[in-house]
Amino acid sequence: MLNVIPQIKTAVLLLVAGVLLATVTAVLIMILMTGSDEITTAQTGLLIGEILLPIPIFFWAKRRRINMRSLFRLNPVSLNTILAAVPIAIGLTIIADEIDRITQTLIKTPAGFSKIQEIMMITDPLSAFFVVGVVIIIAPFIEEIIFRGFLQRILERRLRDITKAILLSALIFALIHFNPWWAIQIYIIGIFMGFVAWKTNSVWVSFFLHAFNNGVAVLFTHLSEERLNWYEWHGHVSPLILSAGLIILVGGLILFGRIIPVINVSDDAILIENFKKNGLKINL
Repeated sequence: MLNVIPQIKTAVLLLVAGVLLATVTAVLIMILMTGSDEITTAQTGLLIGEILLPIPIFFWAKRRRINMRSLFRLNPVSLNTILAAVPIAIGLTIIADEIDRITQTLIKTPAGFSKIQEIMMITDPLSAFFVVGVVIIIAPFIEEIIFRGFLQRILERRLRDITKAILLSALIFALIHFNPWWAIQIYIIGIFMGFVAWKTNSVWVSFFLHAFNNGVAVLFTHLSEERLNWYEWHGHVSPLILSAGLIILVGGLILFGRIIPVINVSDDAILIENFKKNGLKINL
């Protein structure tokens, strides 16, 4: 199996192909399910769309016998590494929530988009499977291997600028969601997930941050206003909670930066040089 760094244009074309495949298929399924429960139809479309998103990349990589674990940054990390990211997950979720509330105050989300919250409601065993299995596990995993694994890893190597790679992959990640009212929140979360993916050279920590954020969103969807009195203040996050979240986030980043070293990825460079010496192409 080869360890290959594709060209940026190749990565973008594969990503666009995945988005088109997922979107067209999801729309067709939703049309075929016309007359069914609206929420069930939307959940089915989302599930199929997420599963199909990486298919073009998988086929492209399989035909070229490319190492999938390396391509998608599926490198193992220790439990301590995951635990070290817990403060980041807590602080980031709180800050992102307030950013979303501020955005909602400035620009009200249309009714059609606001119904997305209904998709995350658990009303029966089937919806529970969807919410837990898709919203909290499958969707975060697939999106992380594509954006923090496949795309960001390529941008890091090709641009040779970690900051630009993280910012650009986070921007594309936000745009792909096709929801301008959530774009700022998603972009900021994407930056932090990109940072931990680069830091550990793995998507497992960014997957944890992603799943944690989605899990909290699902939890809050099921809580009444009375149960969130301790957390909310006039439609915003309580200043006390928000301050605590900021302190936890900053402290978590400092702690993570000190105890988790940047993974040395020089092995990739060595492999690439060996490929060149043996006449193998790496610019695909």
